[in-house]
Amino acid sequence: MKTNQNKHLSGFTVQEASVSDEEALQQLMIDTASWLKSRGSTQWGDILEGKDVHELKTRIRDGEVFLIRKNHHIAAAFILRKTASDWDERLWRDHGYQTPARYLHRLMIARDFAGQNLSQDILDWANVESLQTGYPYLRLDCIADNKKLNTLYQNAGFIKKAIVDGFCIYEKRT
Repeated sequence: MKTNQNKHLSGFTVQEASVSDEEALQQLMIDTASWLKSRGSTQWGDILEGKDVHELKTRIRDGEVFLIRKNHHIAAAFILRKTASDWDERLWRDHGYQTPARYLHRLMIARDFAGQNLSQDILDWANVESLQTGYPYLRLDCIADNKKLNTLYQNAGFIKKAIVDGFCIYEKRT
């Protein structure tokens, strides 16, 4: 399988995270979780409780964490899993999780880089990466009552497959 040759994204550079990036990524997750909480969201509350349900260190080791940089600053990051997590299996169990797919989690934009359409660009990049690495689908989920995020995913071409346990699950063919 080949990897996405497009290592640039609207003036930003895309790269796999390394273990040396872990501390900065942890801080970006905490900053994002704090920002979400300040806006009244309970999403990512586990991070503020010191939990790491996505096992960031393991995801980095497995080459599933990507950084978006501009001038050596981390502007954004996300996890792009090659296999379904237990969480993904639970949400997708009745919706074809056995079909190979990549699963996008923890899309984070540093506040200094918000408002630059990075989320849309990242979704597009992740879709190409999924296709070029042999996966027919890109999947993600979000809390069902987050209207802004649901609109973003729908506008990016993702199809809402269902609402499971208060989460919308989305899929896009690569």
